[in-house]
Amino acid sequence: MRVLASAPAKIILFGEHSVVYGKPAIAAAINLRTYVEAELRDDKKIRIEAHDIKVPGLTVSFSENEIYFESDYGKAAEVLSYVRQAIELAMEEAGVRRGINVSITSQIPVGAGLGSSAAVAVATIGAVSKLLGLELTREEVAKLGHKVELLVQGASSGIDPTVSAIGGFLYYEKGNFEHLPFMELPIVVGYTGSSGSTKELVAMVRRRYESMPELIVPILNAMGKLVEKAREVITSELDEEEKFAKLGELMNINHGLLDALGVSTKKLSELVYAARTAGALGAKITGAGGGGCMYALAPGRQREVATAITIAGGTPMITEISREGLRIEEVMK
Repeated sequence: MRVLASAPAKIILFGEHSVVYGKPAIAAAINLRTYVEAELRDDKKIRIEAHDIKVPGLTVSFSENEIYFESDYGKAAEVLSYVRQAIELAMEEAGVRRGINVSITSQIPVGAGLGSSAAVAVATIGAVSKLLGLELTREEVAKLGHKVELLVQGASSGIDPTVSAIGGFLYYEKGNFEHLPFMELPIVVGYTGSSGSTKELVAMVRRRYESMPELIVPILNAMGKLVEKAREVITSELDEEEKFAKLGELMNINHGLLDALGVSTKKLSELVYAARTAGALGAKITGAGGGGCMYALAPGRQREVATAITIAGGTPMITEISREGLRIEEVMK
């Protein structure tokens, strides 16, 4: 028996960094997916193949305490640890230990701040649990995905695996999630090609917060209010055009506040301003900054904005919000 499952990437629409200080954030799943195929084996081995995770391929096998790397790959240990923990937790949950082949293909760049590790964990849990005859709700998969992140990273807000498992828009505040009404958002994600260290960027903001609280606290408070404003717009009865205009304006303000915290870079700002010049209603960093990605809201202008991002030296990904989170694509007997 084989099961193919997929899970989406995520972007933080509003509220990165201020969320560390107890402010709310809004995140959304986007239609870039990681696909995981799981198949039972006749022995006790677990074999993981990664075909296309935006870096060279990797095949790893392990049984009991031995691990066999069948090809070289720099981020192997990182991807492997999320997948392995996801398999272990799914087996624990099912109360079954079996040999399994897991095969991964992904449209999500690794290390770009788009939640690639959460997506691979969620898709793996989805595929393996289904393979073992376990019917989990998306919420249960989200909780297991959060557990994977805690085991591998040591800390996690749970935003990435929850958004990836459940899909759509989620409002997050102090550990609680609320599903917001779905709306189409024609966006373009621009990848700088490098990634900043979330840990280092959070620490840098913390140092500024401690040395200049009179300047930094108002910025963080403004970000919190901005998230509330964005939530009002998303849940309002305004027509689509008005919602787009207001959200674009809020994105631009949010980017300015993040820039004031010092988490933007020359390359990120170039992509943001190139997108706006090409007709995006709003553009901002998504995630920790220091590299990684920005995103632009570009109704009717996605191609132009993607071209502008390319000219500015970024890699564009035309996408939209994914209504669905984890999806069981097919079950083959």
